[in-house]
Amino acid sequence: MEVVEFGKENSRRIVLIPGNMMSWKQFAQVIPLLEKGFHVIAVSTDGYDGTGKTIFTTAEASAEKLEAYIQEELNGKVELVFGESFGCATAGTLFHRQRVRVASLILSGPQYMDLGLFNGFVTHGIPRNQYRLLGKIQGQKKLPLLLKLYTRTDDEKLLRQFEATPPHISLETLQNCASEGLQLYEEIDRYEPDGAAKVAVWYGAKEPNMKKAVQKLKRAFPNAEIHSFPGFGHGEIMAHPELMAKEIQRFAGTDPWEKYLIYE
Repeated sequence: MEVVEFGKENSRRIVLIPGNMMSWKQFAQVIPLLEKGFHVIAVSTDGYDGTGKTIFTTAEASAEKLEAYIQEELNGKVELVFGESFGCATAGTLFHRQRVRVASLILSGPQYMDLGLFNGFVTHGIPRNQYRLLGKIQGQKKLPLLLKLYTRTDDEKLLRQFEATPPHISLETLQNCASEGLQLYEEIDRYEPDGAAKVAVWYGAKEPNMKKAVQKLKRAFPNAEIHSFPGFGHGEIMAHPELMAKEIQRFAGTDPWEKYLIYE
């Protein structure tokens, strides 16, 4: 796992967790805006840290490493955790466990991936396709059809994100991510409803597989703020850093620790 920090002079802390196939550099455009008012902690999880020496295993394992970092380096609490796409699995686990104090959560593009009879394709076919894709996606001008169907986003905007793809991503890492993606909502279904949780769910209005995701997240977090971005596909918020920073600042604007005051 790789962790980089920006705006350390600021007291309010935000943890950014990128999507599948991405390093912390997926947030490179928005970090300069956020670090003006926040201490930003950007993460590359195991398997995506560019070393070739780590493998992504589970969201729980990633959450445990982040918990240790937050406890040791950040006095055990952060104001906000932001998960993008597959990063929502680690972000949601970190928030739900509260083994360190996480005041609020944004889940951006937490697609529902259970395709029933086609789950074998999700866990085997898609990772192999992604692995083949890694060697040729950068420098392309058009998205492959399978990726286009998954994201429903603008080719140029998403292809630009692959500049944040680190080297040395293994097939095992991609397969483990696919398996974790399938299990995400099985885990969320076991959450006790938490009406006090400060949670936002973001997604592009054009991206698929979000209707059921929103239903399940609203059961777990009844007062979650649901934010659909008109005209956007999956991950397209990354191509609009000013809007992304503005919405993060708005969501984090109220005192996130209010519900904890009785414990101070």
